[in-house]
Amino acid sequence: MLRFAAVLALVPAPSPVAALPPGLVWVDQAPGATGATLHSVGLDGRQTRTPLRYALNAIACTSDGTLTGLATELDGKRLHQAPHLVRVTIAGAVTDLGPAPGRADLAKAYGAAIDAQGRLLVSTGDRLRPLRLGPGAPAALASHALPKLPYAGDWATDPRTGELVTVVAIDDVARVVRLRWDAATGVSAVNTERVPDLPPSSAYGGVAVLADGSIAAVFNRNAGPGAGAGTGRAPMTSALFRITGTKAEKLTDLGPLTSSDAATCPVHAPPTTPPVVAQALPTTPPPPPPPSPVPTPTRSHRPPAKAPVPSSAPPSPKVSPSPVRHHIPDPATVAVAQTRHKVGTRYIPVMGGLMVAAVAVSRLVRRGRR
Repeated sequence: MLRFAAVLALVPAPSPVAALPPGLVWVDQAPGATGATLHSVGLDGRQTRTPLRYALNAIACTSDGTLTGLATELDGKRLHQAPHLVRVTIAGAVTDLGPAPGRADLAKAYGAAIDAQGRLLVSTGDRLRPLRLGPGAPAALASHALPKLPYAGDWATDPRTGELVTVVAIDDVARVVRLRWDAATGVSAVNTERVPDLPPSSAYGGVAVLADGSIAAVFNRNAGPGAGAGTGRAPMTSALFRITGTKAEKLTDLGPLTSSDAATCPVHAPPTTPPVVAQALPTTPPPPPPPSPVPTPTRSHRPPAKAPVPSSAPPSPKVSPSPVRHHIPDPATVAVAQTRHKVGTRYIPVMGGLMVAAVAVSRLVRRGRR
């Protein structure tokens, strides 16, 4: 057990993953995948992953929260007259707008950004090609030469200054490069800023400027097909970084990737339902009902009807019923009554015989008189 504990002590603890910035959106494609995966971060910092049938690159977010980008493949097959201009919602619904205008110059599109006029600025290596998205049908505008720079995988627009921002490696040090673009004067360099905490490479396929001015950068790493356990070529892990000034922190690992592109979209809070406040009942009692009218007495001089007793009058007290008293006869009276009953019963036959004799004598007398 002690030896096992010592081995565990030598294993470095995984670094905590920082919260993802709300509004960040990016697409990436893993080795062997036939389509890109759309990642979006909500207000709560949670990431939503949506697989897409299209292979996307050079995405940017318009003011209405819809992504615009370039697609080269559908279900792993190259699109006819690629690249196509597509619109993608945050939920992953894709609308194919057909072959992109100026597609001959966009065959090597690497990154894109949206300027203040709503134009899609696509970088093709050494030039910047603006596309007008509306009104009307999309159209390609005049391109402008870019300053001599190492490979830049993506560009983003800083809404505070209107500058174009990218991340590249110069003299083995990662740097944030800022450019100024104008449709009349073209593109000019502004400055570069060293970020020693970043890997010294130009493989930053996705760049986005966040709401607080910091920069999100997706660093692509991939050992190529055939890498894995037992091959001697372990897959290299890509990562998402956040750059603030000259400092950078890793937000999360992304696994091996062959391509990526990033943007920032507006995030709106869901509508909230106001809380229901219980209303207190009034403590004052309601007014009593109006009294009933008293009827006018008629000529028959009948007494007026009594007014009804209002319901608010106290109830009449209940009268308890008096106990029932049972009559107990006098014993002497009972004895006299019983004696009379016995005498009457004894002399009834005698009286009946006397009455019959009287009737017989009366008849004999009547006969003698005749």
